[in-house]
Amino acid sequence: MDIFKILNEKTCVPNFSAKDKTSCLRKLAEIIAVDVYEVDTEEIYEALLHREEMGSTGFEEGVAIPHAKIPGLRDFHIAIAYSKKGVPFDSVDGKKSQFFFVIIGPDEFPEQHLQILAQISRISRNPNARRDMSNARSDLALKEAFLRYVTGSSVSKKDEKTKLLILILYEKRFLDDILELFLELGIRGVNIIESSGIKDQLSNIPLFSDFLNFLGERSDVSKTIMTVVPEKNVTGIVQGVEEIMGDLDKHTGAMVMALDLFFLKGSMEV
Repeated sequence: MDIFKILNEKTCVPNFSAKDKTSCLRKLAEIIAVDVYEVDTEEIYEALLHREEMGSTGFEEGVAIPHAKIPGLRDFHIAIAYSKKGVPFDSVDGKKSQFFFVIIGPDEFPEQHLQILAQISRISRNPNARRDMSNARSDLALKEAFLRYVTGSSVSKKDEKTKLLILILYEKRFLDDILELFLELGIRGVNIIESSGIKDQLSNIPLFSDFLNFLGERSDVSKTIMTVVPEKNVTGIVQGVEEIMGDLDKHTGAMVMALDLFFLKGSMEV
């Protein structure tokens, strides 16, 4: 899903304000309705409100991502609004929300909706992205500040030559971000295995019990993530992982490898 084609500067508001959550949702519906012709503002508002009744989309770091699937829509639409003062939005940390990312789309394309959600969620947690958007002084500047952090390509399913991508991750705090990256790139067939290193196994052998400190204090429990991706996308995926974790050659706690597949039949997508 190409966000570059979806986002319209007319739906980017750098000086947004609202007194409470209800008025905020209504104003956001009015903003995004500028770019919508199949349904009216009230329908958008009701859809966003219904989603909020299921659970608040106000998260930490002043970020809120109201979204809804609306029958009758043909395309996806995005609106971005920034409020310097913030708006009470029932956020999980109890603080006011400042960055609002609104997504509406057809109810028959959940995969694309999920992909957009994942990409916006990742960008919204980037402090540099939030800083750039908060400094925007015009609709166009806000749009460009956001798009600067959008990943430009997604995984193609038509490529025949594929690789088995394996990521072994000890630092579990990065797991959610990595899975969101995969969703953003259209990777759905992912298998996650609980795994452990040699320290966990040696702890069961009395002979080596007094040498375990030599292996360090870090937990030996890890996640092994496996997925099949087109060969041409491997470099971009690894770059995305390193944007989250840093240069993998300069620290321990994670390793990624891409292996040739001799035989492949079936799919890990569910």
